Amino acid sequence: MGRKILSLFLSGILLAGSASTASVSAEVIANEPYVIAMADTKKDEKADKGLEKSIKAVKTKIDIPKEYTDFNYYYYGSNTYTNNYWTLIWSNQKDYSYIEVSLDKDNNITYYFKYNGYDKDKSVPSYLKKELLDEAEDFIKQIAPKLYPKLEFVSSNYDGIYNNSYTYVFNRKENGIIFPDNLVTISVDAHTGEVKSAYLDWLYDANIPSAHSKITKEEAAKLIGENLNMKLTYKTDYYQIFEEGKSEIKKKAFLVYEPDIPYISIDAKSGEVYLTKSEWVEKKVDNPSKEAEEKDDVAKSPAGVLTEEEIAKIKELENLISKEKALEILRSNPYLYIDENLISFTASLSKSYGANDKESIYVWTLVLRDERPVDNDRDDYRAFAHATVDAKTGKILSFNASLKNNYDYQTGKWLPVKIKYDREYGQKVFEKFLNGQIKDRFKKTKLVDQGHDYIAYYKEDNAPVYGGYYYRYNRFNEGVEFSYNSIYGAIDGVSGKIYSYNCNWDDDIIFESPRNAMTDKDAFDHYISKDGFDLKYEVNVINQYDPDYKAHKAYYDYSEAYEIRLVYRPDIYPYYISPFTGEQLDDRGQVYKGSKTYAYNDIADTKENREILILADMNIGFEGENFNPDKLITVSEINQLLESLGYYTKDSEDAMDSSKLITREELAYSFIKRLGLENVAKLSEIYKTGYYDESHISSKYLGAVALAKGLKLFPNQDSNNFFPKNNISRREAVQLIINFVSVANESR
Repeated sequence: MGRKILSLFLSGILLAGSASTASVSAEVIANEPYVIAMADTKKDEKADKGLEKSIKAVKTKIDIPKEYTDFNYYYYGSNTYTNNYWTLIWSNQKDYSYIEVSLDKDNNITYYFKYNGYDKDKSVPSYLKKELLDEAEDFIKQIAPKLYPKLEFVSSNYDGIYNNSYTYVFNRKENGIIFPDNLVTISVDAHTGEVKSAYLDWLYDANIPSAHSKITKEEAAKLIGENLNMKLTYKTDYYQIFEEGKSEIKKKAFLVYEPDIPYISIDAKSGEVYLTKSEWVEKKVDNPSKEAEEKDDVAKSPAGVLTEEEIAKIKELENLISKEKALEILRSNPYLYIDENLISFTASLSKSYGANDKESIYVWTLVLRDERPVDNDRDDYRAFAHATVDAKTGKILSFNASLKNNYDYQTGKWLPVKIKYDREYGQKVFEKFLNGQIKDRFKKTKLVDQGHDYIAYYKEDNAPVYGGYYYRYNRFNEGVEFSYNSIYGAIDGVSGKIYSYNCNWDDDIIFESPRNAMTDKDAFDHYISKDGFDLKYEVNVINQYDPDYKAHKAYYDYSEAYEIRLVYRPDIYPYYISPFTGEQLDDRGQVYKGSKTYAYNDIADTKENREILILADMNIGFEGENFNPDKLITVSEINQLLESLGYYTKDSEDAMDSSKLITREELAYSFIKRLGLENVAKLSEIYKTGYYDESHISSKYLGAVALAKGLKLFPNQDSNNFFPKNNISRREAVQLIINFVSVANESR
């Protein structure tokens, strides 16, 4: 089915401001004080009435506080990708709080967001996830009562320490079949229990087919297996190793099987195979006739550009080539396209870093320009080129040059151009260049993609004549593709020279061997057996447009229709399958264990355990079936909990042996460092803690303990002792960490 991307103008009308001369009656706002912003609505009574209806639709379902006296709105008319809708905003300028609500063309609420201004006391939950589920459900009943009976609760998750909210996800369900393309998500503040946001993705008035399936799940799996291949490929895992306070990046390429297509579903009634959920239907076939404008991107000086004095010193020490030599290397290369008018140039030397300092190289960045005066009446073309050259080896690292647009703007016609070279010739030229520049890398690659890169001109019958060809070579190891490393180039069919080249490569990556990997058929059997493959309803979007909309005197001619299909669909994620075990792998190559939830056999839902359960709801805890609350906690376990909350430290002392138990004074010091008060704490001679056992506190930690007491990070002891050398149980650690997070949030 033909497709074409149209350059359609946004048809939305933006109506916003702060005027108070709106023609909407005060009765609409239920006699509440308001300021309403509106463009000249006397010229658009339809928009006026639409706004009135939208305000009423919101205020019958949502209580707008009286102090939210400022009102603004946006109206968007239907365009190519967005149906018409209103966005209404009520705000309180005193504390910058506001409520924002979006509605579709039928005034169904599609989005809700409430901002209460900056609230310090909200970074730690006071509710458990299960305690706020009712709040989420009640809000759905309030704003979309007709939808609630068709919803099924799917999951809840903590949104992180800075949002401090729980998000509840509900899927649509029809005829007992899940409809994952339609859903409702509600976000509830974990501290106050107030709904913060809602998102409703719903297709109203949809024709839902029956749930009767003529195709079995096994038959669908067979059809998927016949149309989807599992591809053995490498993925990367860049992880950081901490060793004696220093960090080093290790590069690893691990093997996975993954589907070779991004989407597939099987019609449960007919067995038809679908490879897309969005169709573009042309009402009238047309050929593209507009040349893409050339981009003359000005090369920006890269970070770390060196001064002339620094360059001179580096040349003495590193024996680098001069910028003149780098330019000579570039100009003398017989394979590169360099316009004869590229007379002037600029050059800068910078240090390029890889994963660590050992991989750094010095690079000349060369920018070549055509500085002739431009005659605007003639639309004169001015050439441009950009290149990088290894300042030590003289190897060309990248190259990009502009090509002339062969369109005569005065006559409105394409100039005749003779394409002298075909794609096969261009490939030979590019490979000769690669053998001269990066032979060792090139021999580890295979050509994986090639095609036409640009249009030189159009013939009289409006048929395009292609003049450029591109080539992409991906790296392979033991016959397995590693797409993260590749070489790209493009050749001009007129001159037969290279106008684009770059290479992305890791020289120090460690490859997992594909020996003993299972077959792709076995990998598919493992893949299709994972959770996520089942019978579902899905939405197919049918986009219809007329490429000749201007000729038909229309602003645009576009319509959108929706088709609901009953399908078998493998919504399997993650979709990486281990080629050795058949297990699902995450993006680091580790065995996927599902969404991490912490539930412990030894932690009942009691007041005593509440803080442990809250931390678990924040997706933080310990692996295993038991929490072991009385077990003494180690340094590395404390670090793991704090880092899970986003509080890191680079101090090597925090990378101590995992078996070392942490003391109270050490934890106080760790807290203070994470609050950025370490230097203040070092002034230990100015501090007095007031604890009876102050003399037992190490001088190194005295300032930290005093600050921790002032900030109330540690609860007061009845004996007025701090017990600095005592170790800490897991239960006590949770309480102290929650205290720390509250204080950290207040200091932000």
